[in-house]
Amino acid sequence: MIMFNKLPYFVILQKTKYKINVDFRNMISFEMKLQDKTVNKLEKIEYGLKHFYPVFFNKENYEILLQFPELYQEACEKLIWFYKCGRDDYHKTKANGKGINKQIYSYEFDDEYIYSAFYEQYRIDLEYEKIHWWKFKALLKSLKDDTEFVKIQQYRSYSGKDKNMLEIKNYWELPKPIDEQERLNNLYESLK
Repeated sequence: MIMFNKLPYFVILQKTKYKINVDFRNMISFEMKLQDKTVNKLEKIEYGLKHFYPVFFNKENYEILLQFPELYQEACEKLIWFYKCGRDDYHKTKANGKGINKQIYSYEFDDEYIYSAFYEQYRIDLEYEKIHWWKFKALLKSLKDDTEFVKIQQYRSYSGKDKNMLEIKNYWELPKPIDEQERLNNLYESLK
């Protein structure tokens, strides 16, 4: 079991040890960048590498990294390995058991609920605590059902036909991405 071993604070790339930024805030910002449809793939990769490896935050060092394809590839692989908490299927979720992935929380829109759930259950003040990403994810996955954050996730993942529950689900639905919302607005305008 990975969590019972010493958590990683360094990775080995091409036989050289590199310090990594393990703070949960760093990985949350990376995840939000990955979900941002206005950012192209190369910008997402550059952002991730520069923020995960302190040595590559420097523009000159990042340019050097780009000159070594094997090192660059391995750096990307280790970033993704760390983001997935050392597991291949860590971030895969199925909302209704039918293989449909549905986002049921957002660090951007649910930040106050996550903050209060951590404080309520663990007495951890996320504003001040430095928490390893893997620990943060383990704690996040283990929040009790009576926290408001977990209740909201349950509303969003509801797949039944109860009218009241569907209204609650609709109320708590995450905002659609801007381009999707614009497409829907245009569709509604054309129907008027």
